[in-house]
Amino acid sequence: MNNIYKYLKSATTGEEKSENEHDMEVFMKSQELAEEFDIKYDGESIVPIDTSLADSVFEAAVQLVTSVGIYCIDTKKTIKIEEEDIVKCLNTSKTLEIGRKNEKVTVPFRYIMDSEPPVIIGGPMGGTVSEENFLEVHVSSAMEPIVQGIYAGALEKMGGKGIRGKTPFEMLAALKEAREERLATKLAGREGLTLMGPGTPTISQAYMLVSSDELYSSADVQEAYQLDELKTDYETFYKSIFHLEHGNNFLSGQCPVFGGPSIGSPEGLAIVDVAETIQSKILTGASIHISGAVHVNTNSSSTKEIMWASNLSSMAISRNMHHHIGRYYWNLAGCCTDMMFYETAAQAIGDTVCGRDMLIGPVGARGAGADHSTGLESRFMGEVAHMATDLSLLEADEAARNIYRKYENLLVHAPEGKPFSECYKVKSEYEMKPTDEYMKLYKEVFAEVRKYCAIE
Repeated sequence: MNNIYKYLKSATTGEEKSENEHDMEVFMKSQELAEEFDIKYDGESIVPIDTSLADSVFEAAVQLVTSVGIYCIDTKKTIKIEEEDIVKCLNTSKTLEIGRKNEKVTVPFRYIMDSEPPVIIGGPMGGTVSEENFLEVHVSSAMEPIVQGIYAGALEKMGGKGIRGKTPFEMLAALKEAREERLATKLAGREGLTLMGPGTPTISQAYMLVSSDELYSSADVQEAYQLDELKTDYETFYKSIFHLEHGNNFLSGQCPVFGGPSIGSPEGLAIVDVAETIQSKILTGASIHISGAVHVNTNSSSTKEIMWASNLSSMAISRNMHHHIGRYYWNLAGCCTDMMFYETAAQAIGDTVCGRDMLIGPVGARGAGADHSTGLESRFMGEVAHMATDLSLLEADEAARNIYRKYENLLVHAPEGKPFSECYKVKSEYEMKPTDEYMKLYKEVFAEVRKYCAIE
């Protein structure tokens, strides 16, 4: 808590600047550091092969944080981060146990080409979910044995009406969401399965309201979303102080935008991604940092530039600091399409071999279309990740490139796919399964991915 006080104080006394000035500083400095450390993207790779490049990215990220700082949008001032503070925390680590009873899981600190698979978290992960299908969507993920937790979706409506943001309605929506998510684990016969979220609210009061033994307990992973591109706000401080005081597991999430005002290249994205992870550990104090970088043209995480930068970032962190990391999967295509499966496979292969500790999702239609999340999509992500533990960096890059070619030309006009209600036959909350069409597609694409990975 002493560090929180130090940085909160700095947020009120630091150098004053506009948000646009901060964005430009991040943009210019990250580009400058990429050139200084000779960090270059070849335009084709998805999984980096040169591990020394990862070390250069980490060094560049440290310099970015210490030179630019973290911008607090509420005070319009910069929080100064000293290199000594970063060095002191790099190798400190705490065991992260999530879930309860028979569903308790220890999140590993994974390394490059680690034989232990990453933790698999299913669910809509903040993507839009309709009120009528909210329970069943979450049950479908909780039913999958390979899934080790569910990350909540964002409730689209409550009582048939839209939820007014930043009002007490968010508190009621958060309660409804959390109760249905907890119920989903019980209906699936997996009481104690960890919850991550909540996904609906935007105000700290709503997050804190559902932080209880009955809903989001200290054994779950509660959300304290950091602002993108090395920024923070009082809302993040509120949640961080609350969770640290109560001994809760909590995540810091960020989705930096490649092509936005602060990031102009894949190299710059890799540096910023690592810098935000450093921010997560020393300023926010989170148990795990979840990144979900997206491309400005597609708003998805499955372009080759995003995957290369994210994989390089994961390698840099796993080689140079102890902090749990996960990744959001924002797919462009909708569910029940081969493209959705291909997007997931290319990402899961890279994340697994590059040392990512946790994979989350996937969600289709970029999370904007309602109900594009199913348990079968999460099963596929988990099975590909487990398979990828047998691959080298070179083999993973070759496999990911071959898979990427299957959907690269569709990034300009991805198939819409089908929402949950058209993907699953639901007889009751206890009995549901994918349609025959969906299962057939799943089996075909998984067999194809196995072939690309040269696994018989």
